[in-house]
Amino acid sequence: MKSKISAFVTKFKNLPKKRKIIIVAGIIIVLLFLIINRSKSDSGMYTEEVVKTQDINTFYSFSGNIESNDIQEVVSISNLSVKKFHVEEGDQVKVGDLLLELDDNTIASSLKQAEAGVELAKINLDMAKGASKNQQLTQAKLNLNTAQLNYDAAISTSKDQQSLQITNALKAAQLAFDNATLQLERVKGLYEIGGASQVDVEQAQTAYDQALMQLNAAQVNFDNMEKTINQSIELAKEQLEAAEKSYNALVDSLNNNIRIAEEQLIQAEASYDLLKEQLDDTRIYAEVDGEVSEIHVTENQSIIMGTPIMDVVDHNNFIVKLKVDEYDLKAISLGKKAEVTISALGEKVVGTVTDISKQAKVVEGVSFFETTIKLEDNEHLRVGISTEVIMPHESVKNATTISMKALQFDDENKPYVYYRDSKGSISTKAVTVGINDGIIVEILEGVESGETILVPRTYPDFLMTES
Repeated sequence: MKSKISAFVTKFKNLPKKRKIIIVAGIIIVLLFLIINRSKSDSGMYTEEVVKTQDINTFYSFSGNIESNDIQEVVSISNLSVKKFHVEEGDQVKVGDLLLELDDNTIASSLKQAEAGVELAKINLDMAKGASKNQQLTQAKLNLNTAQLNYDAAISTSKDQQSLQITNALKAAQLAFDNATLQLERVKGLYEIGGASQVDVEQAQTAYDQALMQLNAAQVNFDNMEKTINQSIELAKEQLEAAEKSYNALVDSLNNNIRIAEEQLIQAEASYDLLKEQLDDTRIYAEVDGEVSEIHVTENQSIIMGTPIMDVVDHNNFIVKLKVDEYDLKAISLGKKAEVTISALGEKVVGTVTDISKQAKVVEGVSFFETTIKLEDNEHLRVGISTEVIMPHESVKNATTISMKALQFDDENKPYVYYRDSKGSISTKAVTVGINDGIIVEILEGVESGETILVPRTYPDFLMTES
């Protein structure tokens, strides 16, 4: 035994000084612990706590940065440069204030041409609808009515009437021919005895020839009576159809001219309206009340579509956007109030839930729902400052409570507390717990308000108390 001690002493002497100090300190702590355990009763291992009746509230904590709810980001929708800025960074603007003008020279020139095109299209439309159209329609209608009357007359006269007319015409022609024949023979007889001149003979011969022609024509008409009657009706019908076709073609042509003129006017007006809209778009107005926070370009600088030009921020309408995971979503509802702490300013303001996204964003397997909190007015708030948002969850009035440190759990994860029984010995008692806020816990069954329980000391607390 002595040899072992001597060997230990020799080995200890040969150790570095730093290691010797560590070993000695460790030995002292162990000895101190043993001394305390021997000198103190079990009561030194616990502190007493009285079960209380108090309100308990639970909440969820979220973080986010302050944003403006109304931001106008002026972005170029063309390659037009800025001709003139009417505001500077830091200026306060109202809705409707003119912010800037874009270069409108090319658009203004095109607009004048488009305006002239509209006037020309109106003139063409007026001409298509004017007096010339009415005159043409009147004449075509007259021709159609005449053809209709002729056709009606052709079909209204009976064949018997037409046959009688042709027969009478033949008889009249025959009578005229017979008279002309007798007259010619009489004149020739007189001529031979000197009772008539050569002129009288020639005139009688001419009358005879004409009567013969008329007789032949009347005979032809009589021989072709049925055919002639049908031809006259067919001719009248063809003339009527031609007149109708001509009238309808004229109406279609005139209407088509009007339609084309109307379409040309519509196209001209559309081109004008588009250019007018483009010209109006060269004047950019404030859409929100706020401050011109930043101007990104200079006057006459070449830009392309999509180039940021200016930002206008409303500093009186702030929000905080939170990412609420699916497990905490039950604590959020529209219209719910929240306490928003701005540590950097030492301020607390009230916020209201105004929007909860219906579409989750999945990050590393967890679904988050973007939630918007509208903040009450506060002149000290600034865009970008970080915040902590406290959202109330559950609360109980006049609850029986103990500290979380007093609550213990057995191997089956069942809750219990320590207490002294009637003999003064330390014992355990099962309890039923409700909600907790991380500091105190609601006790539903097991202990009563005013009852004394024991809270185990942690080892560091024990050493600090004893020292």
